[in-house]
Amino acid sequence: MPALATNFLNILKDKLEKDFVPYLPELLNKERPKADQDKKQLSRAFSGFVLHKMLNVGIADAAQSVVDDFDDNGLDAIYYYATSRTLYLVQSKFREREQFDEGDAIRFRSGADLLLAQRYDRFNANVKCRKDELDNAFEEAEHIQLVVAYIGSGFSAHANAALKELTEDQDHHEFGRLQPDITEYGPDKVQADLLVEQSVGIVNDSLALSKWQHLGGCRDTHIGVALVSDLVALHNKHKKALYERNIRYFLGSRESDVNRSIQDTLRMVPDEFFYLNNGITALADQVEAPQGTKANKRLRLRGLSVINGAQTISSAAEFVAQNPGCDISSAKVLVTIIKADSEGKFGRSVTRARNHQNSVSAGNFASLDPRQEDLRRELAYFDYSYHYRPEATPRNAEVSANIITIEQAMKALALFEVDSRFPYWLKNEIARFRNAESTEYQLLFTPTLTGAQLVNKVKFFRFVRDVLASNAAATSGAEGLFYKHGAFVVAAVLAKRCRTRVNEPDVLRQTQLNELLSAPLDECRQACWDKARPLVGKGRSVLSYFQNQSSTVRLLDGCMSAIYGLETEDAYQAVKQVADRREAFPQEKVFRYLSTQAPQI
Repeated sequence: MPALATNFLNILKDKLEKDFVPYLPELLNKERPKADQDKKQLSRAFSGFVLHKMLNVGIADAAQSVVDDFDDNGLDAIYYYATSRTLYLVQSKFREREQFDEGDAIRFRSGADLLLAQRYDRFNANVKCRKDELDNAFEEAEHIQLVVAYIGSGFSAHANAALKELTEDQDHHEFGRLQPDITEYGPDKVQADLLVEQSVGIVNDSLALSKWQHLGGCRDTHIGVALVSDLVALHNKHKKALYERNIRYFLGSRESDVNRSIQDTLRMVPDEFFYLNNGITALADQVEAPQGTKANKRLRLRGLSVINGAQTISSAAEFVAQNPGCDISSAKVLVTIIKADSEGKFGRSVTRARNHQNSVSAGNFASLDPRQEDLRRELAYFDYSYHYRPEATPRNAEVSANIITIEQAMKALALFEVDSRFPYWLKNEIARFRNAESTEYQLLFTPTLTGAQLVNKVKFFRFVRDVLASNAAATSGAEGLFYKHGAFVVAAVLAKRCRTRVNEPDVLRQTQLNELLSAPLDECRQACWDKARPLVGKGRSVLSYFQNQSSTVRLLDGCMSAIYGLETEDAYQAVKQVADRREAFPQEKVFRYLSTQAPQI
């Protein structure tokens, strides 16, 4: 198992310091250097984080359960969970480059054995002061569970075997209560729990259906007729969470003829709504139908997500809000609820299939890529609002520093890629990057892309875009038009020089980025114009020049080789002489060479 990725480790450290450290028992040994104390506090806080996430207990209670100190005898946290009558004994290892190994396990086993024997005298004051509480816990507990938590590269087999010697010892006085399986809480669970924390929430609710039919088979399906007013009530209660796996959020009645038509029907002939609407499709993790008659049921739904029909429900909700005196009690709609994980492969395929009948763009389907939702949640920790559903984009997105749209993300990420066609496509064929199934899209939104990298690249893109737009406005003639239409070429040339900085694990401050880029961008802008000056404006417009792929690729080659100081290099000239029809894009070997040789800022 790989260790916790650096981007999530930074998020975790920040969370531990802000949320958990203030509630920890005071350190017993404050004579250690401050750096050691700070490091120890994070390690202690991690044990509290583990209990908080595993058992859903409050942060303060979880942190107060920590007994870890510089002398803890192998136990880091002790917590009695009365609901399940389980006593949890935790040892955590907050070292990203190390496994939980046999030595850690032996210390944990020794400490657990002493505590099970209630030898409180062998522990530090954090344990001794809880003697009465722990005595009661030992008396009431039906189960005793060992927990191993770590952020490093795994829980070694030898460590597991060392703990099994304790849990499987039939002669041990706690055999029977001591659970044989060790609970692991590793990097995968840390990352998952951090992402879940930024989710929009799970919809658990109920819905009444008349004419109810239950279809069995490979997919448990419930079909029936619902009152539009009941669906409006769900919308008002749960907001966007009701449509989390839908490819679009509400367009608004002023933005869509379909939505205006929905509202007109509710206003004039609500009893005919059923016949004029295609119906609603939803997914739910669990569906129970315990109440009602055979034909009329109130379904209990867990993990409900409307995947087709968001416009219908949202338009109806908007109509009711604007017309509170209008009676829509006779309006009904066909509802299909399929039992399936909305985030699973089948759930995404159903969502895609059910929406192919609608007027949706390829960009909408990017919302089905789980990577987009993971990025949204990760960026929330950096105080950025990421919008990957085009219709959900706020009107102030282009001017707000803390809003990032998927369109901005695509442009920014593409600038750092090697493919020589990307600057041309960014100018002329941006749709190539919007299709989640395209090669271009998948090159940008890779599994290794971190939230910090995305933010840094978007900041780079915005800075270059704004400076070149200012230059275009202030400069007349062909040069001004070059800054307008050739902006992606200039940005792509400079991006290769910033690759090291933007890929750092931390988000760069905007002032830091501005200082970093100001002089190099000015030099790059001028050098690119010097290269372009003899080529543009000769019998053709500047715009038409950049509407030609071959011209754009040729200029990109000239700009990169000049600005990187490679024009006279023998290696560069040798690569240019190599022709290979198998290349994935024009002059692939040349551009891969140029990109690797770009001097880093």
